[in-house]
Amino acid sequence: MGTSLAGGQTLLDRLPGQEALLAQDVRFRPRWWTSQAPASSWLEELPADPADPERRRLSRGRMLAAADGADDWESQALLASCAWSAGDRALVASRSARALVETEPSELLSRLRLAAKHLGTGRGAVDAYRAMQRGGAASVKHLGPAAFTTFLYVADFATRGGVRGGDALIMDRNVVRALNDLHGLSVPDGGPWSVDLYARWLDIAAEQAWLAAIELGRTVRSDEIEYAYSEHGRVL
Repeated sequence: MGTSLAGGQTLLDRLPGQEALLAQDVRFRPRWWTSQAPASSWLEELPADPADPERRRLSRGRMLAAADGADDWESQALLASCAWSAGDRALVASRSARALVETEPSELLSRLRLAAKHLGTGRGAVDAYRAMQRGGAASVKHLGPAAFTTFLYVADFATRGGVRGGDALIMDRNVVRALNDLHGLSVPDGGPWSVDLYARWLDIAAEQAWLAAIELGRTVRSDEIEYAYSEHGRVL
């Protein structure tokens, strides 16, 4: 373990606490998804964006709730993860929507289940990342690491029976930018990102959560660190 918190007080100030973390949301246009993925109609039922009724808001808590353990929950979890990862970026949404429809449904479900099987066992999140990488046994065409690590984060919630605080975390370009800035890495924020980088990110997040908990005198989960790193990377 390290002895100092990366980012110091700035990182501590960015930690949201559990309630605010679950309330964190993104906005998006449901039609980007409903026009290509027929099973996505539930996105229309999400709260409307106050500034634009054509857009909806998807919270982190609602995204996690997509992994409800029902039959074929993996497909719904992937849809929620893709919408979250793409947010209001039309081109990213278009590519992720193709991932939902260009793989035959039963094959897609099989690959998602294979990835989820790794979770909750040892370094399962790292093995799941390896499986979902391009060319891996659970890889899905058009699905990049930002989207599939979001799926792993949500799936980890389901495989642990709805108990938060699993091992899998989101790793997007903002997180990578923060890793570069706070830990002296030099990783292209556009990818590709190696299995070793994901493993290192999970270790860093766990360490930083432990150090932050000491500073704050409360439990700090790794996904709070992910939130803080993402916010840090966003402003670089």
